[in-house]
Amino acid sequence: MPTPLVSIIVTSYNHDNFLEETLESVFKQTWKNSEVIIVDDASSDSSVNIIRKYQKKYHCRVILRTENYYSQKQKKGEKPIIEAMNLAQGKYIAVVDSDDIISPTKIAHQVNLLEKNPQCAMCYSAIEVIMPDGSHIPYNETFLNGNVFEHMLITGNLSLYIGSLIRRDAYLKIERSHPDLVQEDWDMFLKLAKQGDFISSTRIVAYYRRHDNNTWYRKDNATLMYRNRMSILNYWQHEPAWVNAMNLRWKQYLHADHMLAKCDIDALLKENATDPLLHAQAAIVAMQNKDTHKLKQHLLQAIIYSDPRLEILPTLYLLAMKNISEENIRSSILTSLKQRLPDQYPHILASLSQVPQQ
Repeated sequence: MPTPLVSIIVTSYNHDNFLEETLESVFKQTWKNSEVIIVDDASSDSSVNIIRKYQKKYHCRVILRTENYYSQKQKKGEKPIIEAMNLAQGKYIAVVDSDDIISPTKIAHQVNLLEKNPQCAMCYSAIEVIMPDGSHIPYNETFLNGNVFEHMLITGNLSLYIGSLIRRDAYLKIERSHPDLVQEDWDMFLKLAKQGDFISSTRIVAYYRRHDNNTWYRKDNATLMYRNRMSILNYWQHEPAWVNAMNLRWKQYLHADHMLAKCDIDALLKENATDPLLHAQAAIVAMQNKDTHKLKQHLLQAIIYSDPRLEILPTLYLLAMKNISEENIRSSILTSLKQRLPDQYPHILASLSQVPQQ
C-alpha cells in the first residue's frame, strides 16, 4: 500500500518571534511523505526572511501575499488558508498557525487513525494551551467519535486546526466560509461533520499559544467572537439542532457574566439591526439605566426578529406587556402573541392580571 501524502499548511502573519519554533516542529515530523505549503499574509515583521530561509533549506512551497487579506474592507480572492489548502495535493491536510507547535509524531499518529477509519472526514486529538506565563492547560477535554454534528453545533467546537487532520476529499466537497469570518475552524469542522464521521484520540499532538499578538487578546475580541458565532450558527438555521444551539447562546449572553458591553452591543446593532439577541441585551441595559424608551424599543425589536421556535420568546412577550403601557401597542403585542405562540397564549394571559381581554 502506498504511503499517503500529507499536505501541511503553515499560515503566517507577524509571528517572527515564534515562527522558527513552529517551522522546526513541522519539518521534524516523523512522517516523511509530506509537502509543506507556507502562506504569509503580508507580514510586516521579519517573518518573510525566516520563511525564505526554510524555503531554501527544505524546498517547500511558499505563498507571499502582498496585501493583508483581513485588512481589506472588500475582500479579494481567497483567504490565505483556503488559497494554500486549494493547492494541497495530499490525501490529508494539516494546518498549523505560525505561533503554534505540533508534536513530532502528530502527523503519523493521525494518519494512522484516518487510514484505519476510511469513513471519517477528520480526526482530532488533544491540545495544550501555552499561556502567556509559560504554563500549560488543556484546550479540549471532550473526545467524541462518529457523527458529531449536532453536539458541535449546540456546544461549540471540539478542536482547532492544529489538533486535527482533514481528509482532503471531504474538504473539496464543502462550501467555503463567509469572506469576513475570521476564526473559521468551527465553521469548517461543522461542514466536514456533514461529510463523514470524526475519530478522536486523547494523545497530545499540538500546543496552542495565547499571547498579546493573537486573536484571543484582541481589544475587539468580544464583538469578533459574537459576530463569528452568530454568523456560523445562522448558516445552520434549517437544522433541527439549531434551536437548541440558539437557546443555549441566548442563556449564555443574557447572563450577567457574559453580556456584551453597551458599546459592543451598539456597534454590532449598526452592523445587524435585525439581531434579536442584541436587542434583548440592549433592553437589559436600558432596564438597568431606567431608560424606558430604549427598553420598549429594544423589547419590541427582539420580539419581532426572534424565531418563534426559541424558548425565550414567551419571556420577551411577558416583559413587553409588563413594561409597555400604551394600549394600542399592548393590543398589537397580544395579537402577535396569539398568532405566533397560540399554545402559550392562554398561559401568558393568565400570568398577567393587568392584560385587557381581547
